Amino acid sequence: MAYSMADLIILNIRLITQQIKDRFGIYKSRRTFFLLILGITIIFYLLSKWMPHRSNYTNVHYNKCLQTKLEQFSSDVADMNIIINHEPIQFGEIVSLPFTGNGYIGLSLSTQSHIQLIFDPGTSFISSGYSPIIQISSKIWEDSSATIIQMNHGLVRRLQCFQISEVHSAYVTHTLYAHRYRSSLIIQEIDIINPSDQTLDLDFQQKTQTSGNDIKQLDIQELQIDSTKDTYLMTTYQIITRQHNSSICVILTKKIILSTHIKPNSQNKQIILTVIKYSPSILDDLLRNQTYRKQWQKTLEKQAKDDLSEALSISFKELLKEHIDTWSSIWQSGFSISHSLAPSVMNGDVINRTIYYVLCSTPSPLYELNLDETKKNELNQSLFQIDGCFESHSTLIGPRLWRSPGDDLAVSQLSNLWRSTLLKRGCLTLMRSGVNGILQSMLLSIGGIRFHNHHLEMHLDPKELYRDMFFRSIHFGKQYLLNISITVEHDNRAVIDVSI
Repeated sequence: MAYSMADLIILNIRLITQQIKDRFGIYKSRRTFFLLILGITIIFYLLSKWMPHRSNYTNVHYNKCLQTKLEQFSSDVADMNIIINHEPIQFGEIVSLPFTGNGYIGLSLSTQSHIQLIFDPGTSFISSGYSPIIQISSKIWEDSSATIIQMNHGLVRRLQCFQISEVHSAYVTHTLYAHRYRSSLIIQEIDIINPSDQTLDLDFQQKTQTSGNDIKQLDIQELQIDSTKDTYLMTTYQIITRQHNSSICVILTKKIILSTHIKPNSQNKQIILTVIKYSPSILDDLLRNQTYRKQWQKTLEKQAKDDLSEALSISFKELLKEHIDTWSSIWQSGFSISHSLAPSVMNGDVINRTIYYVLCSTPSPLYELNLDETKKNELNQSLFQIDGCFESHSTLIGPRLWRSPGDDLAVSQLSNLWRSTLLKRGCLTLMRSGVNGILQSMLLSIGGIRFHNHHLEMHLDPKELYRDMFFRSIHFGKQYLLNISITVEHDNRAVIDVSI
């Protein structure tokens, strides 16, 4: 015969009562009464251990706290220009590395990431072993967080919601970007808002230099730049790039504070600038000559200080605008596809994410400071050499090209795979113009698009034309940008429209 939990409780109470009654007589003494209460208390205590608990309300409340701040990005999320990952990841989100780069340097918004040196397109990243990333925490306030990749602006963010109670909340937005226009510059902006009536205590931590046989510290010094009161740390390394070759690397970064206290109903902003300059790969035999090595070191240190001084002479708002304007100009060309709910089907967020990672790994010579007119015309000329690219079927059917990289090295491998694929399909000349050329090449490859003798050809299998597609700003000659739309009608026939 089966008993419910409630029946067992009643039976136990009756048993205890009967035992007390048999021995002492029910309720004949104060001692008996207290024994009864003690027995019932023990039973309910043990029962509470067995019964399942309700989830802590704070998890739900924290998610609501974050969601309020994330709503501002809803439009770009719908347009597949932004990817949001909660920590821990939520159902339906695609796990995406919060990586930023400009073809000269790159890194992720993670304390596990180090600044990656990008020597040449097509070669693997070389780790500097150094991470400028600030980890923000509190010993008192609990936090929840989400990372945001703004692919159309080349920004990555971590949004943190700190709470000390159900009604007291504060917010930290940590923005990171490798400046697209000033290639040696990494900027971290930490914006702290405390609308509560309690002081917010935060700790800042920065991972120290990792040790290794491939990285050797040559020099370290503290200094001040121009009239700023901030202290900067300049460290010089010798980093092995390949067998019998090394590079001299100088990293100049602001020395961070270890903690901050944000008063009630106030806010605070921290800006951390980091400049990285490195030499090309040099034979180790040459670097054994101290005079030669110190000459490189002196040159790079001066360049780093000059780049930082120039950045400090510009407002942080203008630095951000420069970066976003440059990225937006690049992102003007692009691709979108109608959303599919079918399992294992690739959607626009995965496609845009892959394009974004490849662009982060590619230099942008057309946007370089002090670019002379002759070089600019030469790069523009190669940007319009689209004949012969792309001579194959759509890359949408190649699953290896759309894998999600789990770390910085995987971003490098993904980018190199794309470059190799595009080079084999006749896009060499187009890719010489840098980030703009590789974007055009990728778009042509997605549509299996080829221009031949001033004619447009699309190598798409009819079986693949079951979703709407839109290609924007495809270069056609020196004067025209084409928009190509593929619309699937009610009778499942695809209609292609081209506009200038």
